[in-house]
Amino acid sequence: MHGHLLVPDAVEEVMAMHDEDIIITNREGRIIKVTEMSGLHYGLEPAALLGRSIYELEQEGIFTPAVTPLVIERKKKLVLVQETATGKKMLITGMPVFDEQREVEYVISYSYEVSELMVIKEYLESLEMEMDRVKGELAYLRGRQLSVDGVIAQSVQTERALRSAMKLAEYDASLVIEGPRGTGKSLFAKLIHQRSARKDEAFIEVDCGAIPETIFVESFEGEGGYFGLAQGGTLVLNEIDQLSGRAQSMLEKLLGEKRDIRLIAISETSLEERTQEGRFREALFYLLHVSLIRLSGLRERPEDLEAHLSQTIEALGEKYGVRKKLADTAYVHLLQLDWPGNVREVRNVLERSYLESEHGEIRLEDLPASYRPAKDEQVGIELEGRSLPHLLDVVEKKVLENAKKRYRTTTEMAERLGISQPSVVRKLKKHAIATGKDEDL
Repeated sequence: MHGHLLVPDAVEEVMAMHDEDIIITNREGRIIKVTEMSGLHYGLEPAALLGRSIYELEQEGIFTPAVTPLVIERKKKLVLVQETATGKKMLITGMPVFDEQREVEYVISYSYEVSELMVIKEYLESLEMEMDRVKGELAYLRGRQLSVDGVIAQSVQTERALRSAMKLAEYDASLVIEGPRGTGKSLFAKLIHQRSARKDEAFIEVDCGAIPETIFVESFEGEGGYFGLAQGGTLVLNEIDQLSGRAQSMLEKLLGEKRDIRLIAISETSLEERTQEGRFREALFYLLHVSLIRLSGLRERPEDLEAHLSQTIEALGEKYGVRKKLADTAYVHLLQLDWPGNVREVRNVLERSYLESEHGEIRLEDLPASYRPAKDEQVGIELEGRSLPHLLDVVEKKVLENAKKRYRTTTEMAERLGISQPSVVRKLKKHAIATGKDEDL
């Protein structure tokens, strides 16, 4: 038997717990553990429940329906409203604990009292907020004239940047695109060019930091220089923040002449801050910084990260002709990483893991060594030396945090977790997990 499976404790049958009603039954439906709160809602003492059969208690009318047999039958977490002999209504959650043969060995159930009026009130409030969210999304979709291939815009930040790009593409002014490496700055530059009046002309991208100062001017103005190649089209000045002071001075003079070119500068750092610090020429800043699009890292855009993980796995399947998927544990872990290299790093890690995996799914052990979680970072149930309430609390918080990253609303979280939406809201508040203003709370 694995260490994470529940084992009846003959010494301490009543768990020390003051504010939670938790009952543990075995596969035969017999109660083997209770808390000090158990039985209160049923008009019984906790000790009176120990050793009793759930089926017998249900037949006696102590409560109905019993959650244990349903959990055993369906082998998954279930939530239902239970009525007690005292006329109370309880929202009860049953969770299965499996043995080595994937059969339900124990059922952990916890409950809290809530009136029908409160349930209806919370549901109507969540429904109203969900309707407001849907209306907002529909308004956005109506106002959005394009769908853009290659740009994942599931997050509010990227949607805002994409809308700015679509608007700025209509004008011929210079602009700066800022953001950490790997966030898609070049992709946005190409997008702006493709949506502009210059779309049929050249799109030239140059890495400014790689041009030696001794041939800097010739690289732009000489025969076959960048200005000539980009004539009538778009010239992208990549790594503009890497230019030395002398190179900045030369570029400023070159751009002072009138040219039929759309300029887009790309920088990993804030040009405005560099200018204020005296590390970027003020005149050059004003030549380039007419408009600004700022892209944030994937760690700040969990919705985009989720989409990148899914789409990259699908693309790798097409590339290698073998369909694989991410195991749930690997998926949840990858969502929690920082990804300083952003999209490129995600692609690299997933491709390495894809090739390393010998199964139909990519598991934690298939990830590169530096990307695997330490043992103490993995979510598991280890009863030895730790109380069950504490374990449940830790796991519940971790599951909620992961679900919040994976799903956009508390309604989706509730559907996926198998609990009610009001329960999700209550538990998020309980664990002090921050919620965004766009969620249906």
